[in-house]
Amino acid sequence: SLEPELKPVVLLLAAVAFAAVANAAAAPRLKPIMRDWKAQANQAELMLTGAVPYDEAELRRILAGMVGDARDLEAGISGSSAQALAVKDRFSQFEADAAATLQSAAARDGARARFQRVAGDCRSCHDALKN
Repeated sequence: SLEPELKPVVLLLAAVAFAAVANAAAAPRLKPIMRDWKAQANQAELMLTGAVPYDEAELRRILAGMVGDARDLEAGISGSSAQALAVKDRFSQFEADAAATLQSAAARDGARARFQRVAGDCRSCHDALKN
């Protein structure tokens, strides 16, 4: 049996260990999504810059996938720490910007302008969270 004064310390250590394992388990699920988003963003960028023919249906498919993935990721963040809330806010912003781009997909020029915010969200998140 533990000494009464050690019980809170042991419980705290157990909680920290559980949180670390939960975060480590979540990280591998992000990698495939991020790789997919990178490939999809590159394809969208090629269409929006005119390097390949503009395909509104394909752009809509890409953006709808990003919106859905971001919504799922945001919903899966259950922590209440400042970092967890910041990450959740970043996915929420990404989702909003991708949705706005999706709404403007009928016109390449409008979609291109809005997509710059999506690309900026990617860069900003990677810069802030690369550690």
